[in-house]
Amino acid sequence: MTSIDAYVDLAGTALPAGRLHTSLRRGRVSSTFTYDAAFLADGSAYAIDPALPLTRGAWPVRGSLPGSFLDAAPDRWGRNLISRRARAAAAAEGRPAPQLDDRDFLLGVSDLTRQGALRFRTPDDEAFQHPSPDVPALIQLPRLLRASETVVRDGDRDLAAVKALLDAGTGSLGGARPKASVRDGAELAIAKFPHQDDSWDVMAWEKTALDLAASAGVTVAASELLEIEGRSVLVVRRFDRAGEERVGYISAMTLVQGADGDARDYLEVADAMTTVSDRTADDLAQLWRRIAFSAAIHNTDDHLRNLGYVRHRAGWRLSPAFDLNPNPNIAARRVTSIAGRSELGTERAGLLQAAPDFGLTEDAARRILVEVIDAVRGWRQTARANRIALSEIETFTPVFESALTSLAA
Repeated sequence: MTSIDAYVDLAGTALPAGRLHTSLRRGRVSSTFTYDAAFLADGSAYAIDPALPLTRGAWPVRGSLPGSFLDAAPDRWGRNLISRRARAAAAAEGRPAPQLDDRDFLLGVSDLTRQGALRFRTPDDEAFQHPSPDVPALIQLPRLLRASETVVRDGDRDLAAVKALLDAGTGSLGGARPKASVRDGAELAIAKFPHQDDSWDVMAWEKTALDLAASAGVTVAASELLEIEGRSVLVVRRFDRAGEERVGYISAMTLVQGADGDARDYLEVADAMTTVSDRTADDLAQLWRRIAFSAAIHNTDDHLRNLGYVRHRAGWRLSPAFDLNPNPNIAARRVTSIAGRSELGTERAGLLQAAPDFGLTEDAARRILVEVIDAVRGWRQTARANRIALSEIETFTPVFESALTSLAA
């Protein structure tokens, strides 16, 4: 049995929230969570996960770890780095490479850059897992970009590159793309890098999507597109920090108590939001606008870990939008359906059908749709402003035209 103590940062103070008891049986992790009695009595405390009500007792966990713990753990890119570090350590000591599970990944990343306000340590440890040096400044981006390229290209052969990225707090970041934690002045940010297998300038297109989203009335995180050694690097400001204070965060996957790979619909998300948001009407209207925008740019990778919520005093609020990427493949289906629709050409009907569930009248929904379409019509100019090649703009023209035409019908 392995226990993990969870803490919540509230106004800069780490409060013991509870203990996760885990066990490994036949290669599968199971766990239960119990809140700390003092945390339950604290007037500022809140349920750290919708599946873990703020009451006494041991709560069984669906899957290996609570959803909020997984939100604070690394995704594919970070797990890859942690696995390589573990294999290297095992090889240096002449022992077999360990089989890592979700607990190892949760505890194996930088506490300094961990997403959200949850912090973790084992009962025998005095420090939070895993300590790391300071986050590098933007001036270090060329070095970090080269390290990410080396990791992608050379696998386990260059462990110095793996160490450079993990020392920068990179392992704690979600997503599958190469990236690193950086400081933009005093603010914590994420630098997202190109991948050697990219067929187009993915980072410049993501910046274009963020710029268009802002024009369409979608709340987005502050971002900047940089050219580093001839490649596009997107720097996105962290919205789970307020100065040096941590801000609670959960994904929509955690909100609906789902699991990776589940088929989900935005109607489920809207329904779950009504139970946790302290400004439900505003958040539902904003989410509907985002879904409409997502359809307008054919953003199909809209799984529920790409939608999040940040903690405010009285509840969870929709976070700024992130990971918005147009897909030039017209035939691609979106991951999260809209009132049962997931194909380009069907989304307008789904949006209008779903509007009442988002607190919108048909007239209000149509007005928002017009605003989104009008903003996205300027996609070519925005793409050129982000230094995207004309050849790539031509590649994306059919999907933008098809998406906008179908939404305006």
